[in-house]
Amino acid sequence: MPWFYKDGDRKIGPISRDELMNLIRRKQITRKTLVRNTKMHEWLTLDELMRIKSQGMNKQPGRSASSKTPEMPAPKKDEPRETPSTTAVPLEKEIPFQFKGTGPEYFKVWIVNVLLSFLTLGIYSAWAKVRRKQYFYGNTSVAGAAFRYLADPLKILKGRCIVFLGFVGYSVINHFFPIAASILSVGLIFILPWLVVRSLAFNARNSAWRNIRFNFTGTYKDAGEAYLLYSILIPFTLGMIVPYVLFLQKKFVVENSAYGTNTFSFHATSKDYYRIVLKLLFLLIISGLILGSVIYLFPKLLLISAFAIVAMYLYAFAYFSVKSGNLLYNSSTLLKHNFKATMRVIPFLKIVAVNTIATVLTAGLFYPFAVVRSYRYKLEHLFLLPEGDLGQFVAAELKETSALGDEISDFMDFDFGL
Repeated sequence: MPWFYKDGDRKIGPISRDELMNLIRRKQITRKTLVRNTKMHEWLTLDELMRIKSQGMNKQPGRSASSKTPEMPAPKKDEPRETPSTTAVPLEKEIPFQFKGTGPEYFKVWIVNVLLSFLTLGIYSAWAKVRRKQYFYGNTSVAGAAFRYLADPLKILKGRCIVFLGFVGYSVINHFFPIAASILSVGLIFILPWLVVRSLAFNARNSAWRNIRFNFTGTYKDAGEAYLLYSILIPFTLGMIVPYVLFLQKKFVVENSAYGTNTFSFHATSKDYYRIVLKLLFLLIISGLILGSVIYLFPKLLLISAFAIVAMYLYAFAYFSVKSGNLLYNSSTLLKHNFKATMRVIPFLKIVAVNTIATVLTAGLFYPFAVVRSYRYKLEHLFLLPEGDLGQFVAAELKETSALGDEISDFMDFDFGL
């Protein structure tokens, strides 16, 4: 039986009974939350509904806990009867993404992960990765449903063991046969397409929303073109091809990602990425010329100039993160559903600056708080623009994917995600 609930003035649903129970367990629905199902004539708080059900069971001792929820009294003649909505999303044109995690909560997760990974010589790191992702996924929701991360830590541990043994083997070869190791290093470049596809597939297929998993169907050939072929041309074009490479990589990731059986679409163009990069390059050149002139005319201001260089770097990071992030989501669609990102450079720059200073001053202990602050800002400015029923998606049958590619990418500090 479909259920609905209210978040403020927003009506959300229909959702299944299992989804409703999950929301209650996560405390996203409280005793004061208004709920109803398709057989009820009015909204009731969860507390009232539980009390009515309890009273009904007391009056009928033989009634089991699995019996139907008692019918609510019919509305008065002069009171309009509300017809349950058949849409699967709130009626608003924009549904905000929400994050309910906090810095102190994540600090506890993070510090336990660090300590146990250290005490177990890295063995616990596989469980640490799953706990970290489950924390962020579980506290991220849209349209009343939270995301889930479903990876098995044992599979991740196996992948990491293979990566570790491979690294040890390479180190031995490099020590005794340096020429062979050099040749091997060049050859390893060509595993990049495999690495990209396996990493993205593992992460996608272990991510779910409303009990439907995501998927990734990119091929090694397309990955080689996006991440290897054109990247080789970067030094020969003096870097001018970089925006085009960025465009190809984002296009590859988005258009090969799917939710259930439905794939995403990407509508940005290479010109959009050139516009972002060239504008940033222009700002950096002007700032660099001004800063260089100040250093030349006032050499005693060298320390202040050093801070100015750091500020330029932080601004460049914030500018590119905001502009490319907004472009990515504003250009992506799933069926007819769109996304909207509204991040701004200066507010995000303030967050980045505070995060950087606080992390340095606390010798890294502020890091989990910094991660939460950045993540929260991004989600607070991300919206889903639904066009019809969100319940139309169909789960795809997914084959099992090894964690090896994902662990190699972690080991080499690559990030192929969005």
